[in-house]
Order: sequence, then structure tokens, then C-alpha cells
Amino acid sequence: MLYFYQPEISNGIHQLVDEEHQHCTKVLRKGAGDEIGIFDGIGGKYKVCLTEVTKKQSTFEIIQSEQIPAKTFYNHIGIAPTKNTERIEWFVEKACELGVDEISFILTSNCERNKLRIDRLEKKAVSALKQSKSGYLTKINELTKFKDFIVNSPDQKKYIAVVEDNLPYLGAILKANTNTCILIGPEGDFSPDEVQMAVGQGFVKTSLGKSTLRTETAGIVAANFVNLMNLY
Repeated sequence: MLYFYQPEISNGIHQLVDEEHQHCTKVLRKGAGDEIGIFDGIGGKYKVCLTEVTKKQSTFEIIQSEQIPAKTFYNHIGIAPTKNTERIEWFVEKACELGVDEISFILTSNCERNKLRIDRLEKKAVSALKQSKSGYLTKINELTKFKDFIVNSPDQKKYIAVVEDNLPYLGAILKANTNTCILIGPEGDFSPDEVQMAVGQGFVKTSLGKSTLRTETAGIVAANFVNLMNLY
């Protein structure tokens, strides 16, 4: 079944509009009487039937609904944006498909980009929701200064991936069923001052392995480590 995104369905909004409507009716040629799926991004999964299709919207009625159970862990990745926009978008798409719950972009001293199109990244998250059928939309946060992020980071298991010898391997120290926050630095890594600052705020230095990874690759590796730990 083909799925679409309507976050207000539980509030009685039973229409697809804008891009979701266009994709449903213009690209996929769905019309009145056709059945489609809807995700609301917070675990709601619906089977609906289109009742009316106009130029501006598709109206539907709910046939069946269910609530997808939430995971027993929360995976938050804070990552420095890459200079190349396509690499950022690739990371967001794949991280969302892997079930990362929240992505924050952090402005570090070695960061190569200080502006982001969050609206474009949010669209990638919606696309990944429909692709993965996880039921939960990844939260995408605006670019935040490194210091502000680590000071305001919630109380949870916190890690900072650093290129340094003799650090514990992330896959060996993660705990199952635990909320985690993992920091991924830019191509030039975090500065020594940033690492020290993070450690002072409760972050544990960790390694992602012997290979030196690109930023977006490191983010995906970290995301998958959390999934493997939780057999997700």
C-alpha cells in the first residue's frame, strides 16, 4: 500500500493538500474510491479511502487505524553540517530511515557551513517516514552553536565521537533501552576545547572504529550502532 503524510488526521483533518495531494493524484494517479495509507508521524497508521479529489485537495474517510508502539529507546544525533548540501540531505534521509528520533545540527569551530534549509531536510524526513513505514517522524532541529547544544542537552547517555587513540568503541559501551545523544564532528573533527567542554557536560569520548570516516558516514554508523544494540 502507498503511504502519505497527514499530521492532523487525529484532529479531524481528512484531506491531503499541497505536495502530498499532488503526489497522490497527479504522480500516482489515485482517485475517488482508491485506498491509500496515512501516517501522522506520531505512531498513527491509517488505511483510508479517497472520497473526493479536487484540484487543491484529496478528501478521504478512515477505514482502519492502529497505533504503532513507540520504541524503548530514543536516539538523538547532533552532527556538524557538511559543506556539500547533498551530503547533508543524504545523511538525513538515511538516518531517518534507520529510525533516528531526532537530528540536531551543531555549529562547531571547524564547521564548513553556517546556514541550512531546514524545510528541505524536513521533507527528506517525511519521505523517509513513508519509505521506512516506521510510523514516527524524525525531529529536525535548526543549526545551533556547539556550546548552546551541549549545555542544554537533556540528561541521558551522551557520547562524543572523536578521532583519538585508545578510546572505547561506541558499539561496546552503548546500553540497550537507553536514551542516547551522540555528537558527530566536522571533517576537521572537534577542536580540543570543544571536546573538553563536552566532557565537562557529561559527554563520554568514544571511537567509531579505526577508519577515518566522512561526517555523514560517521552519523550513519552511529545510528546503526544504536539499532544493533537494541536489535531494532
